[in-house]
Amino acid sequence: MKYLRLIVKNIGRNKRRTALTVMSVSISVFLLATMRSVITTLDGNSTPSGAELRVIVRRNTSLVDAMPEAYGEKIARITGVKAISPANWFGGVYKEDKPKYFFAQFYVDARTIFDVQSEYQISDAEKTAFQQERTAAIAGRKLAEKHQWKLGDVIELKGAIYAVNPRLTLRGIYTGPQEESFFFHREYVEEALGRPGEVGTYRVKLDHPDSAPSVMESIDKMFANSSAPTKTETEAAFQASFVSMLGNVKGLITGIGLVVVFTISLIGANTMAMSARERFTELAVMKALGFRPGLILTLVLSEAVAISMIGGLLGVFGAKLLYEFTNVDFFGFLQNYKVTGSTLVLGLAASAVIGLFSGGIPAINAARIRIVDGLRRVA
Repeated sequence: MKYLRLIVKNIGRNKRRTALTVMSVSISVFLLATMRSVITTLDGNSTPSGAELRVIVRRNTSLVDAMPEAYGEKIARITGVKAISPANWFGGVYKEDKPKYFFAQFYVDARTIFDVQSEYQISDAEKTAFQQERTAAIAGRKLAEKHQWKLGDVIELKGAIYAVNPRLTLRGIYTGPQEESFFFHREYVEEALGRPGEVGTYRVKLDHPDSAPSVMESIDKMFANSSAPTKTETEAAFQASFVSMLGNVKGLITGIGLVVVFTISLIGANTMAMSARERFTELAVMKALGFRPGLILTLVLSEAVAISMIGGLLGVFGAKLLYEFTNVDFFGFLQNYKVTGSTLVLGLAASAVIGLFSGGIPAINAARIRIVDGLRRVA
């Protein structure tokens, strides 16, 4: 600790260069924290609360293809099934066809949705109002706050997939997982479309997590030879399938993060090398005064790590504060997006690695300086 003042003095010797180096490290760590948070959010969304008690039934060909409404009664009779509720993606346009107005929209059976999604918390009065009014809708708390909705507001959607333009009244705001979603009555859309009797997915609640394998097998076997065979999977697997549609997103993000860190390390190494060259004579004098090579190496390396860690702290905590206060969800594609504690640790660790890598070679060269070579430069 007795050399701390010397390290601080050297860090502040060239304030402009130090500030630029800190800024470059902070930006790289900020980007690393952002990209890493995308991965953790995708993983978190793939394992939603209560998912161990639910399976999702869909057509085995594609999510775009629908199933007959009559499947519901047959699935409900299978041993191990506690509740079942149909759900269709609506995909309407709210206000304008722009990303900032995009949110998940489903038309569902208002009578059974809460039996399956029991983790959705809503008051009894709001639940009753939603179930009793055909043009009623409910929204997640985060979605309502984002668009500044309140109970009684009229929300109009323009059908992009279906030839229906619902005019809905917000009767409830729920809390829990997936608070960026919007639900309204299946009866409303079915009536407007002439009751086609088609279902996009069935959400099935089980009596016990151990029932999942037998229930999934029974459902798919029941409709294997029908005109609309099914694919039943756990909710976690169903959510993960959306990520897989985007390709190897995690690998791409990880690769970009490593490239960013490596690039900034090279920039830092060049900065520290410049600093060491400027102090060539000074380091030789320090050796002449009795500073041992190991101590000089430690001092120069400590400067590099300190500068990098300052940038890392600014980067990771800047990312955490920014995303918490802005409540960003990337236009609904990344719900519950946040910078986790493990991401903070990773960002700081990356900062330390940048410091060690960028300061390693300059520190070794500084420790190897010959006194005579350094003093010769004075003449």
